[in-house]
Amino acid sequence: MSEDKVLEVLKDICNWTRAASYASVKALLKEALPDMKSRTAYQMLDGVATMEQVRIACKMSPNGLLALAQRYESMGLMELRADKKRVRLFDLADFGLLDEETYGAT
Repeated sequence: MSEDKVLEVLKDICNWTRAASYASVKALLKEALPDMKSRTAYQMLDGVATMEQVRIACKMSPNGLLALAQRYESMGLMELRADKKRVRLFDLADFGLLDEETYGAT
């Protein structure tokens, strides 16, 4: 099988998996991120903002934010990259879980 065909099949599998998982991922995000403070912290952990910037913006203690980030990672909602940055795996805007006044229409 050619590399192009393999890539096409993998993209198709990814699309079907994304569609099939949407409702369960949304439910997990709602459970793990019950309030705007936790949602804001999660959304900001995009690999660009530092933990310190997120902590200050969300008015959280360093230990509190670290505990949340570790919990999100263990739940499969975040990954720890090789550069030691924690990065969210989902954009909350894709699931309608952001406050439009805070983030605008995204």
